[in-house]
Amino acid sequence: MRKALLSISAFLLVLPWLALVAAGIYWLWQSIYLTEAVAGFCVVYALAWLMIRGLRKRQGLLALPVVKPDDAWPPAATEIWAKLDKMAEQIDPKEYPLTDSLRILELAKRVTVEVARHYSPKHERAELDVPLRNILYIAEQVCRDMRQMLDEKVPFSHLLTVGNGLELWRWKDRLASGHIAYRVGKLLLSPIASIPRELGQFFAGKASAYPKGMIERWLLQTLIKKIGYYAIAMYSGQAIPPQIDFAESEPKLGSVEMKKRPLRILVAGQLKTGKSSLVNALFGELRAPTDVLPLTGALTVYRLQHEGTGDVVIVDSPGYGDQERWFEENPEQAFGEFDLIVLVCSATQAGHEADAEFLNAMRTWFDERLERRQPPILLIVSHIDQLRPLREWQPPYDVSHPQNAKEQSIRQALAYISETLTIPLEDCLPVCLKERSVYNIEAVWTGIADKLPESLRAQYLRCLIAAKDKEKWAMLRKQLANAGRIAVDRVKKIKKGDKGER
Repeated sequence: MRKALLSISAFLLVLPWLALVAAGIYWLWQSIYLTEAVAGFCVVYALAWLMIRGLRKRQGLLALPVVKPDDAWPPAATEIWAKLDKMAEQIDPKEYPLTDSLRILELAKRVTVEVARHYSPKHERAELDVPLRNILYIAEQVCRDMRQMLDEKVPFSHLLTVGNGLELWRWKDRLASGHIAYRVGKLLLSPIASIPRELGQFFAGKASAYPKGMIERWLLQTLIKKIGYYAIAMYSGQAIPPQIDFAESEPKLGSVEMKKRPLRILVAGQLKTGKSSLVNALFGELRAPTDVLPLTGALTVYRLQHEGTGDVVIVDSPGYGDQERWFEENPEQAFGEFDLIVLVCSATQAGHEADAEFLNAMRTWFDERLERRQPPILLIVSHIDQLRPLREWQPPYDVSHPQNAKEQSIRQALAYISETLTIPLEDCLPVCLKERSVYNIEAVWTGIADKLPESLRAQYLRCLIAAKDKEKWAMLRKQLANAGRIAVDRVKKIKKGDKGER
């Protein structure tokens, strides 16, 4: 009975509007405007349909910003960021309502503990394993971000005081209840004018439900990623950049000064592959001794200023082979001191087992040190002039689209070495290093320049570790010196006080 009465009441309320619509259509027909009106309605609804379809393809009504990871992070940070990204994707706004501060705090703690346990898996309270100064620094950064957000996104935020905000909060419930009373009164006094307005607000509320839910989800995802971003910086030791000023000096292998600048390139390879000849070609003049016997018995350092890459240090290494594995004696110096590895392989050499051992040792060393980033590898294939046909040597050659027999031989050699050493083919560059017949050295410099962003990321983490170690001892010396001065001043004051009493 009740449902029937409600249905009749609804019908009676809607009936006048249906009659009004019918009267309007009849008037348009009488005024000979019905065709134009129908065409106008069709155009409007077609445009609305196209807009809705386009918005659905974009998966939302708003283009909201996304928190992205830092390109300078090491692999360890990339791994935990992937976990946080998955957590953000699976977040349910119903479990963490934005109005429930306790649940939001629980979410923040969950993110922080997840990051802390990733970096300190053996500690029971890993979230407490962080220097106090890092926490203060992170709090400073978060407050800075919040201030910038208020200044840019919230109108009048630079004028409102805390007292204004509290006063507005006290009046919020009163204004809401007063608005409801106003709407009810309008509905009772003027139902014909109020019903369409209420229906419009109802449908507008339904239409805005999706973006509202989307924004709530985005806020939670942003919260997770923002907290995770700063937690990674805090627990990985990258929260506070070191303030050590590295002195400019001549390059000295293993010195702290070299771990800041310039870019450090290791030239490695088997015996008689042309490493020293490559160094000579890169410098444009004779710098490293070359002979039929390997004369480079130790790491030799050269500094070079190049227009495309800036200040560069090239380190020529001794050749390795079946019995010579100089990199096994000091892996820290062999792998951890460089920002780019230039590996030289001969196109005429059949075996590359020694090269594979060198690369495997380097990759294993970095896999065990996820706080570091492996430097990029550029493969230089030498002796291409000795490939078949032997007597044909008329550069330049287009190995990307080989046409003649020489180009095909070079392409096959590149593909074989690339597959054997698991190095992308685009990172393999053919060169000729024969004196007075040097070919394709500019491509080597171009390859080094292309690898510069990756090299700088590897250099940043290498410098960060060295700088923090130096900063740690520098700060300790400064703190002890200040503590000593305070203690001496205190003793002097005590002695003066004793003399005064006497």
